[in-house]
Amino acid sequence: MSVTVHRVSDPNGKEALEFLRFPFELYEGSQYYVPRFKREMKRILNRRHPFFEHSRGDFFIARQEDKPVGRIALLEPAKYNSYQKKRDARFYFFEAVEDLSVFSALFDTAEAWTRERSLNRLIGPQGFSAFTGAGILIEGFEKPASMTMMNYNFPYYKELIERNGFFKYKDFYSSELITADFEMNDKIRRAAEISRQRNKFTLPDIKTKKELKSLGKEIGNLYNDSWQDHEEFCPHTDRELEEMIQDLYTVAEPELIKVLRKEEKLAGFALTFPDLSKALIRGKGRLNPFTLLALFKEKKRANRYLINGLGVLPEYRQQGGIALLFLAIEETLRQRGAKSAEMVQIAETTDLMLGAMEKLGGKICKVHRIYQKKLE
Repeated sequence: MSVTVHRVSDPNGKEALEFLRFPFELYEGSQYYVPRFKREMKRILNRRHPFFEHSRGDFFIARQEDKPVGRIALLEPAKYNSYQKKRDARFYFFEAVEDLSVFSALFDTAEAWTRERSLNRLIGPQGFSAFTGAGILIEGFEKPASMTMMNYNFPYYKELIERNGFFKYKDFYSSELITADFEMNDKIRRAAEISRQRNKFTLPDIKTKKELKSLGKEIGNLYNDSWQDHEEFCPHTDRELEEMIQDLYTVAEPELIKVLRKEEKLAGFALTFPDLSKALIRGKGRLNPFTLLALFKEKKRANRYLINGLGVLPEYRQQGGIALLFLAIEETLRQRGAKSAEMVQIAETTDLMLGAMEKLGGKICKVHRIYQKKLE
C-alpha cells in the first residue's frame, strides 16, 4: 500500500488535527508514553514558540489508505547554524507505525526538504534547543518516559531509522539513583567542604515561588554562560529564556532548585522536579481543572524525582561546584523521603557529569540516541 506525506498547511485544518492525535492513537494503552499537552502542541503548530522568531520549520503527516500512519516535524535552526557554522536540518516529533515504507516516506520528504534549503545534514530527533529532550530511545523500554523531558518510543524505531541510512551522532544517558544508595563517600564530602570554604561558595535556600521567579533570569543567563562548550549550544534569546523561566516556575518546587553562589554571583544551578509522569499519562494531553488537580496531588505524594538541568561555570566545575550541588540535592531528597531519582539527559561526551553519576552510585536505566545522515 502506498504512503503519501502531506504538509500541515493550516494549523487548524485536518492535517493539524491528525498531527496532534496520531501519537495518542499509536501509544494507546501504553503505560510508558507520556504525552505533551495538546494546547502546547497547538501553539507550536501555530509557530508561536520563540524558536520560530529566528528559525523555520514545517510539519508533515503520513497517510496510508487515508489513515494517519506517521508524523514528522522538520526544523531549520537558522540561529544555531549561524552560531555553530553548520548547515543542519533537524527532525523532531517523529512517530510512525512499524512499517519500513512509512519510515522511508517520511525520511524521503525530510531529505528533500533539507536539500531544498541547501542544508547538508539531517539530524534528530532534536528539538528547539539543547534543553528540549532529544533522541530515540534504544535502551530502557520497560520504564516510563521522564515526563516530557526525554521521549518514549517503541523498540522498532532503531532498526527502521538505521535502515534508512542514519547512523549514530551521540547518545544520552539517564541514570537511576536509589535513595538508599545515593550518598557520596566521606572523601568526596570532605573535598567538597574544603572547596566550599576555600572558594567562599554558598548554597542559599530558595523558599518561595516569588524567590524562584526572581531567580529565573539569573539561571537563564548562567545557562548561556555555562553551556558554551557543548556542541548543541546556541545562546537563548530573551524570549526563549522567558519561556524557559515560565516553564520552570510552573512545575518546580522552590526547595528542589539548588543554586551555587560565589560571593554574590551565581556560579551554578541544579534543577530537580517531582516525577509527575503518572498524572500526565492519565491526563492524555488534556489541560483542564481535573488534570491540574491530578498533577497537584501527584506532586504532593511523589517519591520519585527527576534531575534535569545542571549548569556550572567552567572555572568552578573542577573546584567542587558539581559535588556541592549534588550534596544539596541528596539532603533535600532524603528529607522528603524520596525512594529514587533519575538523572536525565547526560551526554556521553560530558565526562564530569558521567563521573558524578558513577560516584553517586547511579545505574544507567535508559539510553537515547540522536541520529544523523549527511546529504552532501
